Amino acid sequence: MALVAQAQLEAGEGEADYLRGKLATSEFYFKRLLPRTAAHRAAIEAGSECLMKLPAEMFAL
Repeated sequence: MALVAQAQLEAGEGEADYLRGKLATSEFYFKRLLPRTAAHRAAIEAGSECLMKLPAEMFAL
């Protein structure tokens, strides 16, 4: 998406403001959201063993 938007901007095609918005959105995603995937993966791969060690009584209200 970002590559296409950049190419269109350079070629003078399309709506410039819209394409710059696409580039800004892409930059935000790649710099702020995508790096979180490593932490999410580590949490998933860690499993639930530590949580399952808690007795059921600890969850009663």
